[in-house]
Amino acid sequence: MKLFMDESGNGNASQPLIVGAVELSEDADDIEQRIRDLYKRLFARSSLTGLLSYEEFRKNGFHSSNDPLEVSGPFLELMRTTFFRAYMVTTDRTRVPGDTESELIEFMYVKLLSDLSIRHRHEPELLCYIEQSEGMASIIRRLPDSVVRQAHKTTGKAAPLPQLNITMVAKRDYMSTAIIDYVMAAVSRWIQAGRTTNPKDRPYRGFREIEPFISMLYSFEHGRISSRKDPLH
Repeated sequence: MKLFMDESGNGNASQPLIVGAVELSEDADDIEQRIRDLYKRLFARSSLTGLLSYEEFRKNGFHSSNDPLEVSGPFLELMRTTFFRAYMVTTDRTRVPGDTESELIEFMYVKLLSDLSIRHRHEPELLCYIEQSEGMASIIRRLPDSVVRQAHKTTGKAAPLPQLNITMVAKRDYMSTAIIDYVMAAVSRWIQAGRTTNPKDRPYRGFREIEPFISMLYSFEHGRISSRKDPLH
């Protein structure tokens, strides 16, 4: 079982803090290849040469906050035809323990990964790829033990759990990390828009686009916002 994880909003107090994971099925390698093929096709778009955001894309791969429409449009279209499940926890920074943002993020990773370990307790291992960022290296070293402790605390017993194998990767190493990046961006814009349900509001339409892929969106302040069993709509 492969999980691709990332965080959003860190370092920007005006945005919700989100930690998310995308679970890909046994088609994970095929999905990665499809994304790479799209990257190659878009890389060759000579009409965009010189556009700063496009040059950034060519250098680093897909990234929701930077990609021009000529890149984000085709990537979103690819996502619509891809099977994946997204799991996210979010906070407005008022109900999560920790004195620093790094501590908040670590708590959120432990919470999300412990829930996913319990959900997939019959799997032999979880291969978890986290996009590299400052401060994540020390967190990653602590995660396996912390996740096991939290999972046993949640279940109340030392139940068998999958082996958690965590690797820090660059976007160019595993372009599938861009899926959770795009999903969290849509969720963040929607939360910042007050979780509007007005179809005239673009953030709401963007959220509706990705909601069918959301298995769980949980807020530490407001509880469950959306899930596969209980979507917003």
